[in-house]
Amino acid sequence: MLVAGVTGRALAASAARGGHQVVILDYFADRDTCALASACRSVVSPRGLRFDRRRLLAAAAELAPLSHSAGLVYGSGFEGRIALLTRLASGRRLFGNAPEVVAAVRDPARFFPLLDRLGILHPEVGFSPPADPRGWVVKHPGGSGGAHVRRAEHSRVRGGAGAYFQRVMPGRPCSALFLADGRRTLVIGFNEQCHSPARAGLPYLYGGAVGQIPLPPTVEADLRIRLDALVSATGLVGLNGIDFLLHEEAWSVLEVNPRPTATMELYDPDYDRGLFDAHLRACNGELPPGTAPARAARASSIVHAARPWQVRDGFGFPAWCHDIPQPGTRFAPGDPVCTVAAEGVDATRAVALVRERQLATDRTILEEAACAVSA
Repeated sequence: MLVAGVTGRALAASAARGGHQVVILDYFADRDTCALASACRSVVSPRGLRFDRRRLLAAAAELAPLSHSAGLVYGSGFEGRIALLTRLASGRRLFGNAPEVVAAVRDPARFFPLLDRLGILHPEVGFSPPADPRGWVVKHPGGSGGAHVRRAEHSRVRGGAGAYFQRVMPGRPCSALFLADGRRTLVIGFNEQCHSPARAGLPYLYGGAVGQIPLPPTVEADLRIRLDALVSATGLVGLNGIDFLLHEEAWSVLEVNPRPTATMELYDPDYDRGLFDAHLRACNGELPPGTAPARAARASSIVHAARPWQVRDGFGFPAWCHDIPQPGTRFAPGDPVCTVAAEGVDATRAVALVRERQLATDRTILEEAACAVSA
């Protein structure tokens, strides 16, 4: 099975739980990703964090040739690369949303009018710069991880190139992870997200999440009903995520992520065969009879480099870290380094522990960087 995305570690770990052998093509080829995969290769562009088209297609042809490929599963990184996704999927069985479905739900000119027709609330959206940009953000529908969102008053982007504007509304940034079969949904869990201050000018950069958060009963019931309607209207299949704001007894949609999201690892250990296997089955029209009982509440947090740093051979990351970079990897301030994980009896305790572990990891890396400079 070919798996492609910004990072493939969580998908590889889940696939292993279900006995699926995978080839991973992602940006980082981290150590733990390579250990979980039959083969793993970095296909990132040397000019920035995006796929290198030539390297991606060449690696796919070499490591997962059409004659030996069981199919394709993709993660983030293709929202703005529909043509590349189409090319990668050509000749392979696609386990995920078809490129035209991705294009439709990520096109604000089609997506938000659809929400209006379905009676699903969302913040006000515009396609030209507002007269007063304060209180608005500008978004690029092809992005992910919050790097595509900037405050309109601080942005040089004044529309065009597919950009759109969205009014800032009060509320907690939340998400739902769900399985879909093109007609119905099964919500795996509700999550609260946090933003990272690691990079100036990117106030909505994804910093992590905690699962198993409770919603007001009226909100949860309404969200489940309207999510079914959205899936029926779009044909979404497999694992997907929907980002929304929760404000008291109301919720409003920000966007849909039409592929497995980072929050899948907050629930994967609860499923004996993993959510990768459930994703494959949902793409074939088979939803589980219900969600698995939660064994714990889990949280994750992204560690970003605070200063320039290079991973030396032999440096040991704490045991609670995932996405472990290869020795020799260099980081500029603000670059993602690794992921910290924690779990607890409830979301509050999981968040407290993951924050404690992130601070400890930050200190360890800063001390290592300082030692390298002094040496």
